[in-house]
Amino acid sequence: MDVEIKLSITGLVYNQTVIGTYGLVLSEESGNRRFSVMIGEPEAQSIALKLNNKKSPRPLTHDLIHNLLNVFGSKLEKVLIYNMINDIFYSELHIKTGENTIILDARTSDAVALAVRSDSPIYIKSEILDIVGTVVEPQPEQTNGGDKDEINIDAEDLTTEELDLLSLHDLEELLNMAVQEEKYELAVNIRDAIKRKVK
Repeated sequence: MDVEIKLSITGLVYNQTVIGTYGLVLSEESGNRRFSVMIGEPEAQSIALKLNNKKSPRPLTHDLIHNLLNVFGSKLEKVLIYNMINDIFYSELHIKTGENTIILDARTSDAVALAVRSDSPIYIKSEILDIVGTVVEPQPEQTNGGDKDEINIDAEDLTTEELDLLSLHDLEELLNMAVQEEKYELAVNIRDAIKRKVK
């Protein structure tokens, strides 16, 4: 029996190694594993717009598809990441229309962009998460009411050895944070750690 594990979107991280792509970071809701899906910039922007409750002046492609589903009385029940071949994730849209459920193949980036617009759950088959999931130790609870997914360690205190112990996903998140905060010396150290990972 296939077990489906519910996911939540943790964030979008600019990919330093492949220009014009982003890592869509997904985490299991009832666990501490996460993984990332490489997606293109247009899809990343589409997802980010919705997550930040911002609207495009004109409907984007994913807005249009969502509106079409609504007009025809259909609803996206869920997105399921059902396979991975050669590091490419394969996803399905489960669309409820009347008494029937239609299953359509879709790129994972498009499926997630539709899911965030429909408030639809995202799932992954457990055997795939077993392969791609990276265990991330939970951070201590913040007392300042910050977002629970924020990295709440002081990266500037990390040694080279400690940086090397972090996953590639976490290093990319730290790099993004360091650049935003203009901590360029820290950014160089993190970038070096990423280069050591991808050799």
